Amino acid sequence: MTATDHAPQIRPYSLRRRLMIASMAVFASLIAILSVGLWTYAGSAADQTYDLLLRGAAIAILERVTVTPEGIDIDLPPSALEILTLDQDDRVFYRIVDEHGTTLTGTPDLPTDGLFTRPLPRQEPVFFDSVYSGERVRFVVNGRTLLSADKPQWIGVQIGQTRIARNAMQWDLILKGLIPLGALALTGVLLARAGIGLAMRPLSGIERDIRSRQPNDLQPLSTAPPREIESLITAINGFMRRLDISRGQAESFIADVAHQMRTSLATLYGHLERADNSGKDGALAVVKARDQAQRTVRLTNQLLSHAMVIHRADKQMFQPVDLAALVCRLLEEIIRDDKAGAIEFAVELPQEGGVPTVDGDPIALREALRNLVDNAVRHGPLDNQITLRVEATDLRSHPAYAISVEDAGPGICDADKPRVTERFYSSGPGGGSGVGLAIVAAVAESHKGAFRLSDRMPCGLCVTITLPRRQAEIVGGGA
Repeated sequence: MTATDHAPQIRPYSLRRRLMIASMAVFASLIAILSVGLWTYAGSAADQTYDLLLRGAAIAILERVTVTPEGIDIDLPPSALEILTLDQDDRVFYRIVDEHGTTLTGTPDLPTDGLFTRPLPRQEPVFFDSVYSGERVRFVVNGRTLLSADKPQWIGVQIGQTRIARNAMQWDLILKGLIPLGALALTGVLLARAGIGLAMRPLSGIERDIRSRQPNDLQPLSTAPPREIESLITAINGFMRRLDISRGQAESFIADVAHQMRTSLATLYGHLERADNSGKDGALAVVKARDQAQRTVRLTNQLLSHAMVIHRADKQMFQPVDLAALVCRLLEEIIRDDKAGAIEFAVELPQEGGVPTVDGDPIALREALRNLVDNAVRHGPLDNQITLRVEATDLRSHPAYAISVEDAGPGICDADKPRVTERFYSSGPGGGSGVGLAIVAAVAESHKGAFRLSDRMPCGLCVTITLPRRQAEIVGGGA
């Protein structure tokens, strides 16, 4: 057991939880914005209400101020201030001043907010807040010009009221507004939760569909998904379709391999049993057993090669492949292994146009070419002539390279050509494994290329694999 086995597994995030958190965050943001707006509105409404009372009190006092020959007569109406003291916790301050800020009556040390350092207000009142007597007080200053025999005189009234009643009114408005907001937020969360549940219901249906299936049931999901996860369901169905095809190919391949290996081993066993006989029959059986063992080994190698090609085709292990270098290395291996005998080999490569390069799997391409050369060697005469050719061509109106293997053997009759790419179908007089050309066709198909058989004159066979040319082809070099 490794250290990673003891490490705690991190659970993947919950889509439902993320949606709930996101929706709650949105609702919380909206509630916060609405609360700020409500706070501002409540404060403004409270100020406007009590400012009207302050202004009314100031106007009532100004109307009772007159000019007499003896001076300014102030008849302070009690009702003007009583309306401001309806709240027992609030305190009211006032004073009457002249144009120089001199207090004629009232509390003389009220804050002025610098009013008497700039032009004095005439008819419109001025409101401001200031701290007085240890409390926050809302003040109003309103003025009036009195006509007299000497000259006009400006008289001002300053009234202040503590903010206790105002703040109480503001909080009352806020609380009465927050109750509907809270109910709205709760309703929104519940609706969001219900909506998320409805949105997740198709996923639950998909889960039940998959859970109820048998292991071999790879049919596409039939659930109609929402648009948001349609691409995901399409990808899952595509994967299941590819998996079904791959499984079908594997089952067919395994069944064919089992049949061919069983037949080959049974034949080998029969020859070995007859080898116990004495005389020519026993010697002939030994020779046949040896030949059958060689065919069995070749069949096994080709089956393993075919399985590898199919596996690598699914993996798409592509990279730039220099076809000239690939052909030359293959020919060197054949000559080094001394399998050529008296056979004459020739290689023809493009003389111009740079290095012939394709995007492909070098191992699979090498296997395909090796099988073509092996077939040409096995089925051709002793003085066979085999040519490996690489030339530029077109494939479905796109630039491509054709790799051909030509021999001087008996060739393949037209009736057998459509079937020689089937596994275990052999048309040769000596009876081959029937896998070599199937490997070549599979490699051509996995590279989105083409496979073609044609006759040579006067005799022989030409097998051609055509592969799309690499878009960014390597310039220079060659074999």
